[in-house]
Amino acid sequence: MEYGKNLLKKNREEEKAGYVMNKVIVFGDLPIATKIVQYLEKMKDVEMGVVIGNERPHNNDPWKNVPLLIDYCLEKNIEMYSMEGLLETYKTGELCLGLSCRFSKIIKQPVINLFDKGIINMHGGLLPEFAGLCSVNQTLIHNSKLGGGTLHYIDEGIDTGDIIRRCEFEIEDNDTAYSVFQKTQVVLEKNLEEIIPLAIRGKVKTKTMEQYIKEGHESHYYNKKDLEKFRCIELKKMTEKEIELRVRAFDFPGYEPAYFLDSNGKKVYLRYHF
Repeated sequence: MEYGKNLLKKNREEEKAGYVMNKVIVFGDLPIATKIVQYLEKMKDVEMGVVIGNERPHNNDPWKNVPLLIDYCLEKNIEMYSMEGLLETYKTGELCLGLSCRFSKIIKQPVINLFDKGIINMHGGLLPEFAGLCSVNQTLIHNSKLGGGTLHYIDEGIDTGDIIRRCEFEIEDNDTAYSVFQKTQVVLEKNLEEIIPLAIRGKVKTKTMEQYIKEGHESHYYNKKDLEKFRCIELKKMTEKEIELRVRAFDFPGYEPAYFLDSNGKKVYLRYHF
């Protein structure tokens, strides 16, 4: 893949002419990132480029007719960069806004510094309660009444930047990890579209993680190991309701479901039907 510098050249020519475009970079792989790119294409004061993290990611997004970001960018001839290419092309503060749309790589401080208005991240769980990985699974395991995702600024930590908006919805009795995941993508995409014009103008209001914690929100960071201890169900020690909740928490196409061990020690997998 070639990473051109046509966007920078065009923008500098426009700056000399007295007209400055807002330079926005979308970091992403999946259809949710494509949706944001399509939204930006409608904005007259935005010049856009993208950074692709994974050209062929595992796709469970709810928009079946929306292509992966790499395919859409190739079709529309949208400028593509590597993160190294961004650092070679732009100086500190020269870009306006970054949008990390379920990006598959960590964005480090030198890249963050390129953006005058920072980089907004889509996190797939409510912060500060569900930082880290597997947020939709943990949401159900902990019997949370609320699902959703969080829009926050990226800083040096992981899921620690100032929160712009918690995108919440109520968990229903028949929700699975998969349905919570899909609902989360929809509310993240919708809310980010509302935030983008404000972020470009520097009009976004934020709250720190510490403020949310002081207001009574618990703070937890989860990794993959934290999830695995819940996958095996002990039938004799759990109520029917607890078993159902655990099955729902691991019901996600393409991933190992919850299971119990039969008398021979073999896994018996469980799926949720309603």
